[in-house]
Amino acid sequence: MLLSGKPRVSLHSKHFSARSAILSQQTVYSRSTRSLQIGIMLLVLALPLNAQQSVTAASVLPDEGRYANRLFPDIVAHSLHSPNFRLSDIWREKPVLLTLVFTRCAGICSPFLMSLKSAVDAIGGAGGDYHMVVLSFDPQDTPADMAALAGHIGVSGNGDWIFGTSTATEIERIAQSTGFWFRWDTERGQFDHPAMLVGVRAGRIARLLVGGVVLPVRLKEVVDELRGEFVPAYPLPGRALFRCFQYDPAVRRFKPDWGFLLLLLPGSTALFGTFWIFRSARRISKSLPP
Repeated sequence: MLLSGKPRVSLHSKHFSARSAILSQQTVYSRSTRSLQIGIMLLVLALPLNAQQSVTAASVLPDEGRYANRLFPDIVAHSLHSPNFRLSDIWREKPVLLTLVFTRCAGICSPFLMSLKSAVDAIGGAGGDYHMVVLSFDPQDTPADMAALAGHIGVSGNGDWIFGTSTATEIERIAQSTGFWFRWDTERGQFDHPAMLVGVRAGRIARLLVGGVVLPVRLKEVVDELRGEFVPAYPLPGRALFRCFQYDPAVRRFKPDWGFLLLLLPGSTALFGTFWIFRSARRISKSLPP
């Protein structure tokens, strides 16, 4: 019976409506929670995969952190103009930038040396701040072969560059002290090996630069390290350079780079994620009936 002409809402209807609202909000909350949980699980699962890829890549290349500050072997080498010389004869005067190649190389050696020469020309200092030493790890190479390679690179007769050879035993000493390796590939008739530049100061390894191309910014870091100067950059695992500054060869100075932003990225992402989670939870809790 209607007493006032207005429809009467039963307690059962109110209870049902409130229950429906609660279930609806719980469903929204559950979906949001499940989405967040799935995202976190995918992130956690991706981390070991990325770590494994980094470890795999790093295991093939010499690891700078493992060999930095080790003693560099004072081997005897031979060049066309100096039949016998010790590396200490060179690094007693100035730091040394040394690399290992072979003249029959049909792969990385020539492009690597070309990029090294280009980087040296860009930053300057060769002969004044450091000496360049290029040695062959191929027992078949002779000092004459290495002199021909110097001519091919465009540094023949340049006293700042020394191209030479040594014995298999002496080259193995360098390999053991730096993590450098080379293996003969019978099918290709070539040595398989990484491209590597070693910075030696006072008989100790100051830096290892690994990669097929030498950029001026990377070489400038190594040279500054040899001088004992502050280096405002560092490599991430996987050999990707993470820079706070970019080197400009034109003015020979560092300028701020994108590294500053990337340094803030992890913390900013975590802060934003935490804010989003709490804000979403607070909004959901407010929409629920008391």
